[in-house]
Amino acid sequence: MSLYNIQSTRKSTPLFEGEFASFQDCLEAAVQENRNLEYADLRLKNLRGINLDDARLTHADLSGANLTGANLSEARLLGANFTNAALFDACFAYSDLQHCIFEYSHFGGTDITGSNISFSHFAGISCYSLDFINASSMRGCTFKNAQGHTLKTSEPPVVILGLKHSPIVFTHEKIGSCAQRSNQSHSRLNCDETTAMT
Repeated sequence: MSLYNIQSTRKSTPLFEGEFASFQDCLEAAVQENRNLEYADLRLKNLRGINLDDARLTHADLSGANLTGANLSEARLLGANFTNAALFDACFAYSDLQHCIFEYSHFGGTDITGSNISFSHFAGISCYSLDFINASSMRGCTFKNAQGHTLKTSEPPVVILGLKHSPIVFTHEKIGSCAQRSNQSHSRLNCDETTAMT
């Protein structure tokens, strides 16, 4: 057993500490004790397979963390930073993911069923593997492309996969009488192209 602690990005004193076999055990114990882990510094942590069900991780920094197979269902993650985090097979079902940062996060088999992802920010093509239609709300979400342009939407995008190139992503925004279509570069189709693609 070693002494582990959970640091804050805002305070000098630990949010939680104790003797545990691993950092994961320390974090799971804090969650089981319903500790407030607001602004927890979990950058670059290996949290593979961890159980953080019902965690209180508002504004936590999970950038670069490995959350592959993690259970974060019913967690309070408002404003959390998941930049470059590995989120393969992670479960965020029924979690509060409002205002989260998912810049170049790595998704695949990630469950967001019933979660509120409103006002969250996404960048990177991996996000289009998410089943946005299963989220409870995605009001005011933004998607940034490789050129740094941002597209705002409150509706699940329609994604066509299996093509040779990048996925084709249709949004629900209108340009005159034509729908705007965006792919990795968020390019726009003219009316004839839009008709052909629908």
